[in-house]
Amino acid sequence: MPAPQRVTPEALVSAIREISEREGVDAVTMSSVAAAVGVRAPSLYKRAANRHDLLRLAADDAVAELTADIAARAARTNDPREILAGTARALRALASRSPHITTLLFCAPAPQSGPSPDSLVPIMTDLLTAVSAIAPDDPLSAARTLTAWAYGFCTMEQNGGFRQGGDVDAAFERGLEIVLRGLAA
Repeated sequence: MPAPQRVTPEALVSAIREISEREGVDAVTMSSVAAAVGVRAPSLYKRAANRHDLLRLAADDAVAELTADIAARAARTNDPREILAGTARALRALASRSPHITTLLFCAPAPQSGPSPDSLVPIMTDLLTAVSAIAPDDPLSAARTLTAWAYGFCTMEQNGGFRQGGDVDAAFERGLEIVLRGLAA
């Protein structure tokens, strides 16, 4: 009898993300992921107790990807406005590469399917630090405003919501500038 195949965490997350992007988040099941990595579904219980745990693995991976992108952009400047602009651009880049997985960051099908709170600490710390420099009176509301605008723009872009023509990249940059000015007002 052959030894059971071992699944690395990277292979597992990759399979979850591929299924999500190809077929949608609803297609991520214990069975579909097990088939993608070449094991039987019960073998996945060593890594995930249920579908929500699988989705959380992918959400945490996306947060790590976003955190690294934001950190790389922030390393090039000390200007809080540029850090915030880089954060919005990093979110847009992630949403362009992985729209279904990005949805898990803000609209997971259940709270336990979204990113773990610990995975969000670095992003939230950096975001609140930067936004505090331009909106010291209420940084949490300012951070929420920027995040909601950026995610809303990305969602509309991914869903074909900008059908009026024009340059969507320019519209993103213009909107970002308006939001940043508003936060500082």
